[in-house]
Amino acid sequence: MGMVRAALSVVAGFTVVTLLFWSPLLAITRLRELFRWPTNRLVVNYPLIGSVLLAAQSLSYLVVMLLTAGTGTVTGGDAVGIVGGVLAVNLLFPSTLALVVLRVLPERGHRTPTGDGLSPRLALGIGVVWYGIVTSVGFVLIGLVVTFANLPM
Repeated sequence: MGMVRAALSVVAGFTVVTLLFWSPLLAITRLRELFRWPTNRLVVNYPLIGSVLLAAQSLSYLVVMLLTAGTGTVTGGDAVGIVGGVLAVNLLFPSTLALVVLRVLPERGHRTPTGDGLSPRLALGIGVVWYGIVTSVGFVLIGLVVTFANLPM
């Protein structure tokens, strides 16, 4: 039970830090408008959607680790494969979701505002790249902390 609690606290911390570092992008009107669904309240939708997204992101990390190293001991070569897979997932996962958002939300009446400023695709592209950077740095930092915490004394 202690390992599960520790793993969940790491995922929760990762979620809070990622949402915190991604939140300045909410200054972009077209990105902020994407968080109007499901309740029309940004204060509720941003943490809700972000938490679901990051929980799925964390599960994708587990899949990458299992596909790369299986259930045995992780070797140096496995670690390189895991980090490479995670970095790829950090861009592929949100990119796929961005494409879905661009396709589904306008059909459901949740269009981004018209007018001056960035195009919706460019704004979403900036959001995806920044998300990839924030989650990659967070993953590497968590990996370093876990590695150093488990070194023999």
